[in-house]
Amino acid sequence: FPVTILVWVKSRGRAVDHALYDSVRGVQKQLESNQTGAETTETTGVTAFNSDGYTGGALDQINGTTATNSFVDWLWKAGGAAVTNNAGSISSQVSANVEAGFSIVTYTGTGANATVGHGLGKAPGLVIVKARSGTATEWPVYHAGLTSAGYWIRLSSTAVQAADATLFNSTAPTSTVFSVGTAAESNGNTRNLVAYCFAEIPGFSKIFSYTGNGSADGPYVHCGFKPKYVLIKKTATGSGNSHWYVFDTARDAENLSDNKLWPSSSEAENSASIDTSTTNNILS
Repeated sequence: FPVTILVWVKSRGRAVDHALYDSVRGVQKQLESNQTGAETTETTGVTAFNSDGYTGGALDQINGTTATNSFVDWLWKAGGAAVTNNAGSISSQVSANVEAGFSIVTYTGTGANATVGHGLGKAPGLVIVKARSGTATEWPVYHAGLTSAGYWIRLSSTAVQAADATLFNSTAPTSTVFSVGTAAESNGNTRNLVAYCFAEIPGFSKIFSYTGNGSADGPYVHCGFKPKYVLIKKTATGSGNSHWYVFDTARDAENLSDNKLWPSSSEAENSASIDTSTTNNILS
């Protein structure tokens, strides 16, 4: 049977948009984390989800052949074919990997305050949502480390956290559902939406916030394991807005891990220093 996964592809050597596919939305259905546009159909993008991975086509964005076009893939395994979940007031289609704390959720917005089932059996600390249809919208992110559930942050932007009760209805996720408000970004009426939900699993994943110290020898963050993937975003203004950063052990097998990419930008990989100002940051 085909594996159910989220596939996130980025060119390392040149400025090309990020490309996200998942097997709940289906093959050829692409979203871009650094763009606000709706889902597109890329016939030469990801063309198949297989029992051991995926098949990519000739799309330059995921399989270009220029001299500078090495790629990185980040993949998360969900829980098999999506099933109907009626735990929330909006019925959703969910593929949940409870052991790994990750689910892919699709639903249709209502434009009214609502809840959506996520299938994880514990409250997710990170929920990333994208409207697949309609006019361009940001990628709203709920994170347990923000000031409250009445705040959000944008995956597609350098902006810091902002208060807005209409994104997640000022309500933290529960063990069965996450909440959405009236905003088009998270619950636009008749819009098709997707949510990627992450719950912390001790010894496997960690979702938390920390405060920077402005030093080259930054704060120590205890995860309880050696992480393979680190996602960081500054949440307070400090010295200004800041991109999201991704580090991973596929590109940096040993410390120092300083080759970064930006989910909020098409920029190529580089190892320039990041903002270490003494403001709150989130990491997942």
